[in-house]
Amino acid sequence: MSSTEHRVLALRLEAVPVPVPLRGVFVYRSDRPYELALDFEGAGMHLARWVFSRELLLDGQACATGEGDIQVWPRREGTEPRIFLAFSNGAQSCLVSARAKDVRELCRRMTELVPRGQEQRHYDLDAELSALLLR
Repeated sequence: MSSTEHRVLALRLEAVPVPVPLRGVFVYRSDRPYELALDFEGAGMHLARWVFSRELLLDGQACATGEGDIQVWPRREGTEPRIFLAFSNGAQSCLVSARAKDVRELCRRMTELVPRGQEQRHYDLDAELSALLLR
């Protein structure tokens, strides 16, 4: 049976003259244990969706991680620790941040649903490969 964690976090669009508030809708599904989906919402509309490795967010709480399209790192912003996420598709990029305590709670819940190292128990790679080959 699949479980889903759906969490809305307040994000800030960084690297602009005045930081812009956004909503980040994070969705983690135990039947897709390696990935995390993030929908950006602002001004009442859906702006973008990124799907990336949950390990980036888990590891990015403690140190800089990721190469290429997505990078995650912690940083103390004034008195508030924040987690920064940089996204790039080659032509465009954005930098957002979230409160570290909000990210920590999301990560706690993800690892509660699927502990690290137990992903293969929730995902049948052989079945996925067979389905791809039979198409």
